[in-house]
Amino acid sequence: MITYKICTNDDIENMYEAFSIGFSDYMVKFDITLERFIDLFLRIEGNSLDSSLLALDNEKPIGLMLGGIKTYDGVKTLRCGTLAIDPDYRKVGVASQLFMLHKELAIKNDCKVLFLEVIKSNDRALNFYLKHDYKIAYDIVYYKNIDLNRLTNPSLQHLVVKEISIKEAKAYYDAYDKHHINWQNDFDYQKELLHINYFGAYINNDLVGVIAVAESGKIFYLHVLNTHRLNGIGRQLLCYAKDYLKLRAFVISFINNDKLLNFLQKCGFEQFGLSQYEMYRIV
Repeated sequence: MITYKICTNDDIENMYEAFSIGFSDYMVKFDITLERFIDLFLRIEGNSLDSSLLALDNEKPIGLMLGGIKTYDGVKTLRCGTLAIDPDYRKVGVASQLFMLHKELAIKNDCKVLFLEVIKSNDRALNFYLKHDYKIAYDIVYYKNIDLNRLTNPSLQHLVVKEISIKEAKAYYDAYDKHHINWQNDFDYQKELLHINYFGAYINNDLVGVIAVAESGKIFYLHVLNTHRLNGIGRQLLCYAKDYLKLRAFVISFINNDKLLNFLQKCGFEQFGLSQYEMYRIV
């Protein structure tokens, strides 16, 4: 008999087992330890036990739907952090039942929106989400630059670049940007990570641009004020981060931002890997 439950601390090993078997045939391979599963999915990714669901056949874990609640773009949102179904239990209604219970959790917690990400080429999952009334809202693309020697520094004499705090970077975003940031780049997500550096570009003590970049070279945020673009400030922020962190490559993901895309391409970035959709459903 298949049963469903909200997750508790006692379920973590079963959650990990359901995740592992559910992703055993996935197009992106996951080979992570239990400890890494807990750290990534129950801390960094923002999922919580009381917003996550587990499916069991008697005592055998066969399905998992992770969930996390937060105010996202000003709206209380329940995100599906992952959906994993044992291959032997697909197309028998397990995923649909998890989605129904997921929606009930959203209503119970006064969430207004359901949200998830899906790889564009995963037709099976995409069609399933469309069937459950999710709508495509944004594209997420991935770019990299693996030849930073070709990234030249404009060395603007009137510009000062220096380290700033995440608090200062977030204040800049709130005041001047407000462009939608994907879940795995936003400032709440960044707070859970170590080794992210923040640099600000200043003209006459005014902050005109910000970059947030990890020691791995992953860029979480990059922005220059509209009134100061096309003057080399973004490029100088990249070069400062490259030199300060002694980086050999940059990687960045972002959503529906043609201006950023054009800038990155001019700086030698190229698209790579899989792209995703962000999908939403109004509760």
